[in-house]
Amino acid sequence: MFGLMRAKKCRMSAKERNFRRLNYCGTCKTIGSIYGQKSRLLLNHDTVFLAEILTALSGEDVSDWQKSYQSYNCLNLPKDKMPVALQFAATTNVILTAFKLADHVFDEGKLRFVLAQKAFSTEFLKAESLLKQWNFPLDKIEKILQTQVERESKNSTLEHLAEPTAQTTAAFFAHGVELIGKSELKNLTYQLGFAFGKLIYILDAYEDYEKDFREKQFNALRSVFQLSENKMSADTKRKAAADLRVLESELVAKIYQLPISESQKTLFASRLQKNLQRKLKIELPVLKTKKVCKPKLKQTWSQKWENASKTAKDFARNYSWEMPLVFLFVFAFVLVAPAAQAKEAKSARECFDLSFNLMFLGSVLTVPIIAMQNVSSGRTDGNTSDKKRRGWCERYCDCDCCCCCCECDGCDCCGCDC
Repeated sequence: MFGLMRAKKCRMSAKERNFRRLNYCGTCKTIGSIYGQKSRLLLNHDTVFLAEILTALSGEDVSDWQKSYQSYNCLNLPKDKMPVALQFAATTNVILTAFKLADHVFDEGKLRFVLAQKAFSTEFLKAESLLKQWNFPLDKIEKILQTQVERESKNSTLEHLAEPTAQTTAAFFAHGVELIGKSELKNLTYQLGFAFGKLIYILDAYEDYEKDFREKQFNALRSVFQLSENKMSADTKRKAAADLRVLESELVAKIYQLPISESQKTLFASRLQKNLQRKLKIELPVLKTKKVCKPKLKQTWSQKWENASKTAKDFARNYSWEMPLVFLFVFAFVLVAPAAQAKEAKSARECFDLSFNLMFLGSVLTVPIIAMQNVSSGRTDGNTSDKKRRGWCERYCDCDCCCCCCECDGCDCCGCDC
C-alpha cells in the first residue's frame, strides 16, 4: 500500500532525513514488535505521516529514542519504551488494513482477500483490543463505515460518499493527539484528518476508475458524474482534479496551522502537492524550487575499490585484534553497496546494521537480477536496467527516488522528478 504521503529525501537536511527515517522505520519496527514480523508487510506511507505529525506535535527528540530505533538493522526491534505516537500509528495501520480487507471481501469476495483476512485475523483482534484500551471509539467508526453501502445505492454527492472515510481518518488523527497529551489540538487535527480522508477517497476513485469499470465495481466518480465510458473523458478529469485541488488547498491550510516548525510544515505540504501532481499526471500550482541536484558520473570499478579500501581503513583503525575482520567486512560492504547507502554508514557497526536493512538488501539484489534479465533478453545498452531499477525503487523504497539504486547524489542525474 503506497499512499499519498510518500516522502522524497533528496533535498532534506540531515536532521529532516533522520526524522523521516526514524518515523518510517520506527512505525515499521513497532508494528513488528507489537503485531509480529509478517504484519510489517502492511506498512502504509499515510500512517507514517500520522506518526510524523504526532511525533512533531509531541515535541519528542527522535535522537533520544532507544537504540533499536536508531539502528539501520531491520531485525533489531524495540522491546519496551516505544513512543506512544509510533504505537498508535502502528495500530492504526493494522486496523485500517482490517477495514480495507473487509471492504474488499464484501465488494469482490476474491479468495486472496479472504485468505489475507484469515492470515492476519489474530493481529486485527489485537489491534482492536489495544484501541479499546486507549478508549478509541471503534464501535462508532465501524457503524460509520457500514453506511457506505447505503450511500452508494443512492444518487449521492462526492462529499456524501467520501464522508465515512473522512470521518474515520479524522477520528484517528484527533484521538492520536489526545494520547500524546495535546487535547487542545483535537479540533484542528480532526479537520486535518477529515480533509485528508476525503482527498484519499476521491483520489482512489480517480486512480481506480478503469479498474473498477473492468471489474464492475462501484466507483464514486462514475456514479456522481453518471458516466458509462470505460475511460474518463478529459472534461471529467478536469472536474475531478478541480475537486482534489480544493481539498489539497484545504489540507495544506490545516498543515500550516499546526504548531510545528516552519520547515516541517513546508515539507509536509510540498510532499502532498508533488505526490498529488504525480498521481493526477497534470500540472498543479506547486511552489517550484530551483533544482540543486548535480549530475555525478558513475564510479569506475577502480574508484569503488579505492573508496572501499579507504573507508575500511578508517572504520577499522580503532579496533585491535578484530581489525582484519572489520576491515574485510567494511571493504566488502562498501564495494557492493549502492553509493547512497554506503555514505549513510558512519561506523563499522552501522555497516553491519545496514547489511540487515531490507531496503539495502533489495537495492543490492535487484540490480544483478535485472542485469541478468537484460542479458537473457539480449539487451546490453543498460536502458532497461536503469528503468526497471528506478521502477523497483518507486514501488519499494522509502526515499522515493532512484538515488538508492544508482551512483548519484541527486535526482537530476537519474531522471526522476524531484
